[in-house]
Amino acid sequence: MRANMTDRQTMSPAVAAKYLVFRKSLPLQVELQEIARTIGQTEGLVCLEIGSPNPLFSYRLRKLGGQWHTATMRESDLATFTELLGENVYLVPDFKLSFKRKIFDVVLITDVLESIKEDEKFIEECHGVLKPDGRLVVNVTRPKSWSLLNPLRDLLGLTPEETGRFRPGYSESELFNVLKHGFDVSNMRSYSRWFVEFVDLWVRSAVKREAARQIPGSEARMQRILKIAGPFYWIGYQLDMFLFFTRGFRLVASSKRRAWRPRNAPVLVDGRSISEAVLTRAAE
Repeated sequence: MRANMTDRQTMSPAVAAKYLVFRKSLPLQVELQEIARTIGQTEGLVCLEIGSPNPLFSYRLRKLGGQWHTATMRESDLATFTELLGENVYLVPDFKLSFKRKIFDVVLITDVLESIKEDEKFIEECHGVLKPDGRLVVNVTRPKSWSLLNPLRDLLGLTPEETGRFRPGYSESELFNVLKHGFDVSNMRSYSRWFVEFVDLWVRSAVKREAARQIPGSEARMQRILKIAGPFYWIGYQLDMFLFFTRGFRLVASSKRRAWRPRNAPVLVDGRSISEAVLTRAAE
């Protein structure tokens, strides 16, 4: 049964906890804002979202209009998503999309592509369930090799390996290379800058440590951490306004479906690509 969003007392403890996380997590709210801005009008469209980080996130997406379907990768999340959203919630633990071909106008992938080993194969599956004029929107982490946040992330135990991801994220060119075989990329935009990411690392680390303790009262302490984090997120967001000239740590891309045609760069007999050979020649 769908939870009543106007009365938190009707929610189960699990959904109420997810509600608090969404309310207090500025990064989640900014992510939703950027994705909604990228998707645009969805009234009258059939949309599929894959890998939503929070059922409240999915609930707000459905408020944009249209018919939404939600696919979650974790069985532990299925109950909370179903309770809040009510219908059109599916479990896809093996990243296999068992939908009919060419039925969706929009497919949205959020916060999950980094965790899929064969990412290009998964993008091809998304291509198969989209209508011929459908759109694919992808939201991923955008790593910065030189950032001071990298050693902090390692210190706090939030590396890709420790969080179950196969890669730290995608640069603009890396994401383009994953999408290029079946999509024309029309727009890429980065967001979420240093100070918000800095606060979020500490918050996620504190919540992770508390969850690992698994002792009475841990849930209440995790909720207290999120409540305390709210003002710090706000301060970080204000400071990030002074970094408007830098690229963000998150990346959202919009692309339009076309016929699937592998676009692999030609390789010379010595294993180098043509671009690599040209650069080598120019440097001689």
